[in-house]
Amino acid sequence: MKKLLVVLVSMIFIAIAFSTITAQASPVNINNDHVNTGNSSKLVNMENQLKSKGIPLKYASFPTYHTDVKKVNNVIVPSYNSAPAPMGIGFYGTKNTSGHLTGYNVTTKSVMASIHINNMSDFYLLNDGPNSVTFQLNSVLTNVTLFGNSSYNFWTQNVAFYSARTQQLTFLDNIWNFSSPSVAISNNVFHSYGGHLDAPVFYYDVGPTINVTHPFTLNLYLNSTVINRDSAVYFNYSITSNNKVISGSYDRVLFNSTYYQPASFVSKSPEYLASGTQITPTGYIPYDFEIMVGGPGGGSTTSMYNINATMNLMYRKSGKYHNVPSAYDVASETGETSQGVSVAWQHSTAYLTPGPSFIYGMWNISGNNVMHDYKGKISPSNAFMFVSEGNNFNTDSAAWSPLSLNGTYNFTLPYNQYSAEALMSYHNNEFFKPGNNAYLKYNMHRGIYTPLYAFDNSQLKNISMYGNGTVNNPYVLFNFQKRSINTLFEEFNDFAFPVFSGVLIMNTNASTVMYKMPSMFINYNNPAYNAFLSFYGLPSYNFLNYEIYNASNITVWKSNNISGYFPYTLSGFPVANILIWNSTKILVGSNVFNVMDSGILAYNSPNITVWGNYLINAPQIYNSTFYNVTDIWGAPLGIAEYSSGDTIYNNYFNVEITAYSPNYSIYSGTSAIYMDHWNIPKQPAYIVHYFNGFALSGSIIHTRYQGGNFWYNFNGTIPYNDYGLIAYGGDYAPLYYPFFYYFLY
Repeated sequence: MKKLLVVLVSMIFIAIAFSTITAQASPVNINNDHVNTGNSSKLVNMENQLKSKGIPLKYASFPTYHTDVKKVNNVIVPSYNSAPAPMGIGFYGTKNTSGHLTGYNVTTKSVMASIHINNMSDFYLLNDGPNSVTFQLNSVLTNVTLFGNSSYNFWTQNVAFYSARTQQLTFLDNIWNFSSPSVAISNNVFHSYGGHLDAPVFYYDVGPTINVTHPFTLNLYLNSTVINRDSAVYFNYSITSNNKVISGSYDRVLFNSTYYQPASFVSKSPEYLASGTQITPTGYIPYDFEIMVGGPGGGSTTSMYNINATMNLMYRKSGKYHNVPSAYDVASETGETSQGVSVAWQHSTAYLTPGPSFIYGMWNISGNNVMHDYKGKISPSNAFMFVSEGNNFNTDSAAWSPLSLNGTYNFTLPYNQYSAEALMSYHNNEFFKPGNNAYLKYNMHRGIYTPLYAFDNSQLKNISMYGNGTVNNPYVLFNFQKRSINTLFEEFNDFAFPVFSGVLIMNTNASTVMYKMPSMFINYNNPAYNAFLSFYGLPSYNFLNYEIYNASNITVWKSNNISGYFPYTLSGFPVANILIWNSTKILVGSNVFNVMDSGILAYNSPNITVWGNYLINAPQIYNSTFYNVTDIWGAPLGIAEYSSGDTIYNNYFNVEITAYSPNYSIYSGTSAIYMDHWNIPKQPAYIVHYFNGFALSGSIIHTRYQGGNFWYNFNGTIPYNDYGLIAYGGDYAPLYYPFFYYFLY
């Protein structure tokens, strides 16, 4: 009966939230491309196979599965319409002839890319590499010979993982079989190789890790040849940093070309192909040469907050490398994406700056080669800026443009007419022309209609109702929401990685309280996304999550509907309704979690207290099939601990999987030991802040019900570890009754 009461109370809270928000929800816009649900099922199968073998998804730079080949007058054009997208340079074997696009074929033995980085900073927490990106040189190798047959096609990727935080580059290659729509690779495809063949999915090899400092130049090479009569490919690189050049070949793969063939048989010479008229045998991926910047593997995305870089894409002809004769600013073969990077060009060089990511043709595609710098300032500095083409702002085509810590923007685009909107919760929005400033007027009646972001202590003040950041007078964040989050923030890439979180607090140490926060409700109404939602069995709405990164002294207190789901494509990545990463001195207390997917996840965050929360199955899951109770990443999960030194007690866990604390790192995949306190003795409890007349820190708040947690599936075994899902330790003093803390509300 008490279990039912908790669920009923939870449903009441949800009903209240829906009645006050959905009535005023504005139509959704998701800048997403065509969804191919048949290819989605292939992706799910591949992810399942890699997870079953313990292969980190970041080792797989997946092909793009959710876009269809697009043509204009029978000439192939980029598959992506809008960001998030693999931003960079894509050559499709096309050119502008007297204002008309024509297609042709270009073949080569070698494709090369050169990237020069002056500085760069990115951040995206859900891809388990918050400050990491991939630079990918991708192209399809044709005329590959297997068992005497020279009709095979293989997608080859020379990938550099780059972390702006550690300033390290790690090389990684992938090979995928593009010879048929199945994209399946066999166990006998290679004659020799140095990496890992994981049939029927793909081949990969992890190369060296090299320290680099800004500025540096990275060259990537894909080289094809014939070795001992076998088709072969080399993955080469060179790095120039601190006036030193490091170069090498980290992998050589020979295909099984001559098996059962006479000694006189020699393989046909394999070639890389870019074509404006043909598509690969997959049926949905074009032939192109491409260099791009995107998320660190697994179909992930990343947000660029600053970048000053150039790119060149080249192919070898007559013994020399030549810049590709025409280009778009986007690739079409890979699924990793980015947003917040603008691509301009001069001659055959692409210039990357922080700004809106638009998709367009560049040299010898566009008729406009005049670039223009757009500079200005937005106040408050943690407002959001979106830009669209045209004289009037167009929500459907708008792209996010990052701001610096002081609110400035500076990007380069082809000269054109652009419009912009600046917006921020508790402030009036403002439309303006890029190149001008925008100053948003405080208006508490607007409530929350955008996410709440703060990247330092000063920005915390801008999203707070009152407080000064001290222990006795903490910042108290905006908490009134009466409508859906603005449609501009309902973006995610083709692998369903959302661009925006609901709350992001980063690099702060001021005392901060999130008190009775709203649900951060989003309603998805765009018909273009119906097929995707239907395929995965997902609701047409969601709740944006909370993210805390490299921060301290934060309390999440008395929120009555912390919820939300993440599609299955994010399985194995660090996703949660409250995600705490590299942080400390955090209290999550007296909240109700209606868990659809994952409630709380902590990584490398000691001294976290999780106390007095209700974590229960969301009512929606009882009539839904969007989870799998046999999968740790598919069922509703209460708390995931990838951290030591945390205290979790007096919580009510009534979810399919109550707790998970494994013996490996979700970040690196290496072995790890996490030791936490899942119970405490009967003694006074100390928590984080003073706030609103009652004590949250520095004084005793409760002396009853000390001990462990209530676990719905506790069977009397001590310590409780959810049948081994807590790898080390567990709850030595579980509560034997479903307690109810009326003081929560």
